[in-house]
Amino acid sequence: MYGLVFWAFGILTLGLPSIFAPLGWILGILGGLLALFLIVTELVAGKKNVEKAWDESTEHDSNRAYKFGFTVAWVLYLIFWLLLTRGWVPIEAVFPAMGAFTGGSYCLFMGITGLKGWYETRHTPD
Repeated sequence: MYGLVFWAFGILTLGLPSIFAPLGWILGILGGLLALFLIVTELVAGKKNVEKAWDESTEHDSNRAYKFGFTVAWVLYLIFWLLLTRGWVPIEAVFPAMGAFTGGSYCLFMGITGLKGWYETRHTPD
C-alpha cells in the first residue's frame, strides 16, 4: 500500500509540480508512519511470531527489494537528468519525485512478493 502511495505522489508531483512539489515533506511523514506501523505490529505480534515471520526467505526477498530500489534509483537519476537538461521537468519536482519512486519501489517489491506468497500458500493443494 505504501509503495502505491509513494508512486502516486511521485506521479502527481511530476504532473502538477506547483501543487505537490512543495509538499515533499509529506513523504517523510509517511515513512515515519510506516516505521511506526511496523514497530507497533511487531510489539503486538510478539517476539516468537516475528522470528517465525522473518525467516531466510523474507531476508532474501528484502535483499532483492533493496537491489530493485537501488536499480530504480540510478535509472531514475539518468532519466531525470535527461528531463532536466531538456527543460521538460522543473527541478523543484524532480527531487520529491525521485525520493517517492525510490522509496516506493522497495515497498512495492515487498508488497508484491508478500501477496505472491500469500496467494501461493492459499491455493496450493494440501
